[in-house]
Amino acid sequence: MPQEEAQKYKIAETISIISHSLKNPIAVLRGYLESLLGGDCGAINLSQKEYLGDALFNLKEMSKAIDNLIDASRIETGEYKLNMQLVSLEEISFKVLSEFYQWAQAANCKIVFKKQKDLPSVLTDPVKVRKVIENLISNAIKYNVGQGTIEVSLLLKAGQKEIIFSCKDNGIGIDQSDHKKIFTKFFRSEKAIEIDPSGSGLGLYINKAIIELSRGRIWFVKNKKRGMTFSFALPIAKGPTVKRFILKKNSRNK
Repeated sequence: MPQEEAQKYKIAETISIISHSLKNPIAVLRGYLESLLGGDCGAINLSQKEYLGDALFNLKEMSKAIDNLIDASRIETGEYKLNMQLVSLEEISFKVLSEFYQWAQAANCKIVFKKQKDLPSVLTDPVKVRKVIENLISNAIKYNVGQGTIEVSLLLKAGQKEIIFSCKDNGIGIDQSDHKKIFTKFFRSEKAIEIDPSGSGLGLYINKAIIELSRGRIWFVKNKKRGMTFSFALPIAKGPTVKRFILKKNSRNK
């Protein structure tokens, strides 16, 4: 292994070890906060509830950041694996949108979900592709400008063999000079940092790895008026691909 690659691997491994060591104390703190908020240690007043709620929210954000660091280090070392299954992108998208509905309303966002009927399944990791969808939609809400509209769509074009997921916003956008950096590790635009200084800059980097490991592709375009549209495409699961997957899964279950 070349010296540069060995150094990169060592750094990634160190990040992974440190991140893992932080997960247990954070889980303990989260348990204590949830118990306090649930009244397990006695009644709390509204002011205490607000402070504890803020602490729990930030602890959850810290936990997500640590998970992203672990994922990024595994991608760097080639140890990031997917648990491939037959997945409905429609079902996952609907669940994520339902969970984000109140947040979108609070951020003055209207979400429009457009989809075709009877979309076929794709072959990917359901947990990780959900993470991609959550990241794209949460970014659209977070960087929304004014009373914005977010359009989420699922499309299977006639004659094509892939389902395209798209999330279109009318938010702050990304400068042309930064477009080449968008899917790189730790990149965040100056506009994004102004709105949310706490971001890790790993979300889109991890998204790209997940989609490409699923034999898909991911891209973006700058909208004509304002904002961005992020999209990814995954091959539909049919024919020999599905047969091989089912045979492989059945052989494991024997």
